[in-house]
Amino acid sequence: MKNFLNKIIVFCIPVFVFFSIPSLFLYKTGENYKSLDDIILSKQDYLIGYAYNEDNYKYLKCKELQTKSKQSVIGLGSSRMLQFRDKMFTKPFYNAGYTVSSISDFVPFIDTNILNNKPEVLLITLDQWMFNENWDKLSEYNPSNKYYQVGFNKNASIPTLYNVWSDLFKSKYGFEILHNSDKIENTKKIGLNAIVNNKGFRKDGSMYYGEQIYKLIENDSSANDYNYSDTYNRIEKGINRFEYGKKTNEKAFIVLEDLLKYCQEKNIYVIAIIPPFANQINSKLNESKKYSYIEDIFTTSNMIFKKYDFELWDMSNLSKYGSNDKETLDGFHGGEVTYLKMLIHMLENDSKLNNYSSIEQLKLDLTNKKNNYQVY
Repeated sequence: MKNFLNKIIVFCIPVFVFFSIPSLFLYKTGENYKSLDDIILSKQDYLIGYAYNEDNYKYLKCKELQTKSKQSVIGLGSSRMLQFRDKMFTKPFYNAGYTVSSISDFVPFIDTNILNNKPEVLLITLDQWMFNENWDKLSEYNPSNKYYQVGFNKNASIPTLYNVWSDLFKSKYGFEILHNSDKIENTKKIGLNAIVNNKGFRKDGSMYYGEQIYKLIENDSSANDYNYSDTYNRIEKGINRFEYGKKTNEKAFIVLEDLLKYCQEKNIYVIAIIPPFANQINSKLNESKKYSYIEDIFTTSNMIFKKYDFELWDMSNLSKYGSNDKETLDGFHGGEVTYLKMLIHMLENDSKLNNYSSIEQLKLDLTNKKNNYQVY
């Protein structure tokens, strides 16, 4: 009997170690085992950046919108919306970006999350690949489906525990992070990405890129998509949102019109942006001659926008509003400076956003920018 118990103990020790050490990291950093509700309800600034639980971002954005007072302007779209800041607006603004992937996601998100406290203006990004059938066929699109599914992954899965061990062995982080402060200048940091890479979502819904910005400033080759190497690889292989496409997906325009019609019926004014690529990436896309679908997006979409008297802005070329590749975070994400310049351009050309922002203040902010990537 004693030998049997000894064998059980010997067996349990490695099992205990396997579960306990990664669980400690996940708990101490807030990556798992902790709710976001209290920090969302508080007025405390935060930086929330998950390494393994990015699906929780949808919960974060939806919960913030439920608890906030009426926002005059709400930003909605993919990660290419995230550099718009509340500081750029004179009236309440919340950035709900990183919640929309397909063009068919907009209406369900609006219907589920903001109709009870709807904004006056909806600022959206329309990613180029939303119109590429080879990326999104929209085969399951149903205009009557207005449910946006969201959940919160509090407990750690076995794959997550494995990921912690893997990253520990790769020296992506170590035990020292358990002793580091989770606050910087009264900002609560939650999640491994926030604590290790200083990257995550702010209280206004925008994203801070932290370590990526530091590396770009220092011309560090370990920066994500350094010299656009990852984006070039996507283009060469036609993968990861850069699938080849000759013609636009006609169904995408049907979905777009459904969105604008829906917003008009709900008395929500829509301002849309076709977001930028780095100039070098635009050149590569043109040289490849495999992305001709992009050429038709603005022209066809703009006819639909004019029908509903809404705004569509083609911001795919940085030079149009005085930005450049030295202000991009990677091949298809402009930084905060780029988005400030984008907004100034829109105001100078009579966007309705003049009622929600001050061009004089924006120009002053630009003059006092921190670096090529940060304004505030």
